[in-house]
Amino acid sequence: MFAKYQQLHIIRIALLVAFFVSSGNEVLAQQLSTPFPQSFRNTRVNELAGEANLAPVFKKIKEGKPVKIMQIGDSHVRGNILPRTVESTLKSRFSNIDFAYYGINGAWAHRFYENDMINRVVAEHPDLVIISFGTNEAHGNKIDERAHGETMRLLTQRISDRCPNACFLFTTPPGSFIAQRTATYTTVRGRRRMRYTTTRVPNQNTANVAHSIVNFCASNQMAVWDIFTIAGGSTSAFTNWRNAGLMNYDCVHYLASGYTLQGKLLAEAIYKAYLRTPITGRQTRMMHSDTPKQQVPYKTVKGF
Repeated sequence: MFAKYQQLHIIRIALLVAFFVSSGNEVLAQQLSTPFPQSFRNTRVNELAGEANLAPVFKKIKEGKPVKIMQIGDSHVRGNILPRTVESTLKSRFSNIDFAYYGINGAWAHRFYENDMINRVVAEHPDLVIISFGTNEAHGNKIDERAHGETMRLLTQRISDRCPNACFLFTTPPGSFIAQRTATYTTVRGRRRMRYTTTRVPNQNTANVAHSIVNFCASNQMAVWDIFTIAGGSTSAFTNWRNAGLMNYDCVHYLASGYTLQGKLLAEAIYKAYLRTPITGRQTRMMHSDTPKQQVPYKTVKGF
């Protein structure tokens, strides 16, 4: 009887410890969130979807084993600031992370499932591949979700064939504008003349691309970071970035301040997913950066 009582007591203590650790992790996850600028509207909670699919990566981190992360993508990755911010932010949390990245200006996802790109990815022996495409797809014709899904399937399959233990994390495009040309007629000295004005309008095809990526990940048990929806979605994402002074003059690329914010948000979403993943094992030492105490608008930076 006494032995049974001791066993129940131990179980109660274990449950209490698990509860407080879980509660503490949730509080810590909330505290480690970089705020959006005050001008942003209709934002969502910064978190991954399908984060449980990254459990093998998180397990290696908690066991103190070396973990290699590689980010591939288009010009947003090629510009260096975004992936380097992801790298530095993750390394401030974990002591056993190695990071690599490679981007190509103007690249679509299908460019990376060619052999030369697959070889480049495989050479890094990644545990986690972050796949960041979509802006260029959104600037093409209206997205064919079936064809787009097949592209993503081929890309991940060809990497998996040679890196069978690699996990995948997709990101959606943050949003961009397209040029719209409008003709107006004026009469000068009895002659009718046509004048053209060019304005930039939100590229609504971004929402279709983001939706396609999210659906693909949900159907194929992969994690996704939907920054398009998190940052305001169809109603606000475009104007949020531009009005906060975080977009470049072309309204497609971003200033250093914009890429820095995106990089911090992505890394923190990964870290919060790590805290929420209930994996037992020896935890590696983590180093935490200062917790932001209040929301301060980001300042525009010229160039990068």
